Amino acid sequence: MGDSEGRSPGSGRGKTRGVVVVVPEESHQGTKGKGKKESTKATGGVDLTKTFKKAKDDKLKRVDVSRQEVTVLPSNIKDLHHLEELYCYGNRIAILPPEIGNLKNLRMLGINENNLTTLPSEMKNLTNLHVLDCRHNKLREVPAVVYELKALQTLFLRYNRIVSMSSTIQQLESLTTLSLRENRIKELPEGIGGLRNLVTLDVSHNQLESVPESIGNCVKLATLELQHNELETIPESIGNCTQLKRLGMRYNKLIGVPASIQNCTLLEEFNTEQNKMVELPNDLLSHLKKVEIVQLSRNQFTAVPPGPPSMFEDVQALNCDHNKITDIPEGMLLTAKYLTKVNFAGNQIPSLPRDFGEWKYVLELNLASNQLAKLPEDIKCLTQLQVLVLAQNSIRHLPKGIGFLRNLTQLDLEGNKLDSLPAEIGFLTMLEKLNIQSNCIRQLPRGIGHLINLRQFSAGENELQYLPEEIGTLESLEELYLNDNCDLQMLPFELALCRRLALMSIEGCPLRHLPPQYVEAGPSGIIQFLRTQGPYRGL
Repeated sequence: MGDSEGRSPGSGRGKTRGVVVVVPEESHQGTKGKGKKESTKATGGVDLTKTFKKAKDDKLKRVDVSRQEVTVLPSNIKDLHHLEELYCYGNRIAILPPEIGNLKNLRMLGINENNLTTLPSEMKNLTNLHVLDCRHNKLREVPAVVYELKALQTLFLRYNRIVSMSSTIQQLESLTTLSLRENRIKELPEGIGGLRNLVTLDVSHNQLESVPESIGNCVKLATLELQHNELETIPESIGNCTQLKRLGMRYNKLIGVPASIQNCTLLEEFNTEQNKMVELPNDLLSHLKKVEIVQLSRNQFTAVPPGPPSMFEDVQALNCDHNKITDIPEGMLLTAKYLTKVNFAGNQIPSLPRDFGEWKYVLELNLASNQLAKLPEDIKCLTQLQVLVLAQNSIRHLPKGIGFLRNLTQLDLEGNKLDSLPAEIGFLTMLEKLNIQSNCIRQLPRGIGHLINLRQFSAGENELQYLPEEIGTLESLEELYLNDNCDLQMLPFELALCRRLALMSIEGCPLRHLPPQYVEAGPSGIIQFLRTQGPYRGL
């Protein structure tokens, strides 16, 4: 997920009476260079004493001294009484001067990407400060003075070394955005519940083991990022946060979620990827009508979450891959008319439901790494399919109905038990990628030549004895993988007609019917032989 902070608010591009103001970009790198004493020029060539004097004389409201290798801010900063925005990001400042407390009209302070380990107590005088950006510094705790900045609306503390914070945070009653992402925090104080105006809270990528019940008091929360922590539970009070549109829970140790989440009816995504969940509260998803993406991947579900078919009627993507699901209930997707992506890869599903043919709106279907022995003939009804992944199953035969999937661009059949492909495969003229690697196929149907849009064809680790001459009509073919076909003795001269062919793998193929000097030269030598020594030379 992208950084919820983005650019520092209140900044803009352009020139203000001779001082350039640039929007600060997020960066993980500091700026190298030696610092200078207060009254001298910084190594970047800027004399900050003069810069600040000019800013005072011109009564500037906005000053930017970012990315100029500054190590010290001069004391005459105290004279900038008109200043409302100050940007010092991307320097090497380790200490802010106490005189900064004189800037009583300051509304925006950008000191991100420096070497700060604390902030001066004099900053408590910045009674009009609305935005404080301290990202990418070396803070080990939230400086005590921060809790006294009661006008703060936005506080960015991402990517420091903070291990804890005080309940005094509740004093920042005006705070709407708080980012503590990528620190080392193990718990949030109960005082977090005092932030009644908080709209965005990002505490992802920490070491959180719990979230206090008081979080339920933050009833204006629209975004709560909890992903990449050590959470085992979410408090029941989360149901009070009915304005939530985004709740990040993935990559934790959750064994469940509270039923009260059903009150968060504005949620647009339900994502519990990479947790330890076995089940969801009954009928939970059917209450979340605005959810478009359901992401349950990499948990320990043994069954699809319970609920009526209507729970998926507005869902566009359903990802249940890498669980322990053994059955897809019949009728589950009966009303899912917007569902275009379905992923059940990496489960233990032996067969598909009888109403499989009703999944007519699905565009991408991934059933890889299950226990499927056959594909229903009803596959012919899924005419909108564009991507079909059936790799690593036990499928022995493809139904003729596969030929009705005229919109298919990717078909992955790797690692099954196929001994042949049906002639109907030739009807899939939109195919761009076909993977039949690691099967038992001895010959390809001549209809393979109809796949004029095929760019990548993987047929290695089979039992192919020859390739049909029709392969020469694959005018879009760029990559051809034939490796480890132990009985493949010859390649057809028609392969020379595939003018876009740039990559070919023939390792483990004897090719005894080709001149050994060309075989020894590898794929490029073989292509050269086919193009210069065969009947199609000169074309």
